Amino acid sequence: ISDEIRAVPPPPIPALPDPYGLRLADPDADAEMIAEWMSRPHLVEAWESAWPVARWHRYLRAQLEGTFSRPFIATLYGTDRAYIELYRAAKDSIATRYEHDPHDLGLHVAVADLDYIKRGHVSYLLPYLVGSILGLDPRCRRIMFDPDHRNILARTFCERGGCAFLGEHDMSNRRMALYALPHSPADVPDNSA
Repeated sequence: ISDEIRAVPPPPIPALPDPYGLRLADPDADAEMIAEWMSRPHLVEAWESAWPVARWHRYLRAQLEGTFSRPFIATLYGTDRAYIELYRAAKDSIATRYEHDPHDLGLHVAVADLDYIKRGHVSYLLPYLVGSILGLDPRCRRIMFDPDHRNILARTFCERGGCAFLGEHDMSNRRMALYALPHSPADVPDNSA
């Protein structure tokens, strides 16, 4: 990682409109809940992170102490509904698969209840979340999504949300489908890097 990329600050803490909410995950209070969510069949396949509570506790703590990513819990009327990670894409392994910018951000979303997705909550919230992120970090040119290539729900979400598809890529542990949501049309990256 270059000094320029290393110097980029941690991801911002975005906001969502009421009755939705977004808060930083608390390793002590949330690790058990997230571990249970990640053991649900749809998330086992999509995330491959069905880890024990202790590992989730360490992972959440490391994110909060570092500058690479931030873990969040998304809520609806105060009820926990989803786990979200906002990360610096240029510091991630996906940076080798496209022409990245130091301030690019990546977004991972794990929704515990499939019914929550089917009711359109995630699609409704994306513009608010993206707007908040770009407003807090105006140097961010694009938000990256890298779902598992088999995750049809996430891929459909990206395609309907206006993301540019940058191809499928074999990574060390999985095959991903790479998408970029540009701040402006000129910010669609070249994926031939």
